[in-house]
Amino acid sequence: MNENTREVILHVADDPADVRRALDAAAGLHAAGLGVRVRVIVNGPALAGLTGTDAVQVPEHTEVAACSVGLGRRGIDPGELRPEVGTVPSAVTAIVHAQLAGTAYIRI
Repeated sequence: MNENTREVILHVADDPADVRRALDAAAGLHAAGLGVRVRVIVNGPALAGLTGTDAVQVPEHTEVAACSVGLGRRGIDPGELRPEVGTVPSAVTAIVHAQLAGTAYIRI
């Protein structure tokens, strides 16, 4: 993260439908003119909300990442993720690393 870029993590872990809520929240943060970069990090049962072939409309200045550990535990191949979705090795590690760097954290 650039020192001048403020970042928000929206953490989604429980319900696959919460992925859509997180993307809506990211769009709202952008519309509010806060000048933040948003990372939607998904793990747990919510990972099912990232699979499929339909494109996900990801708001500007937003990235979506699935936890590789969680994918493995649920038997989800990374190739099953929607095209716009990336991965992080571990959601917990990514979140802690970001928080230690000053990132705001919101659980969806």
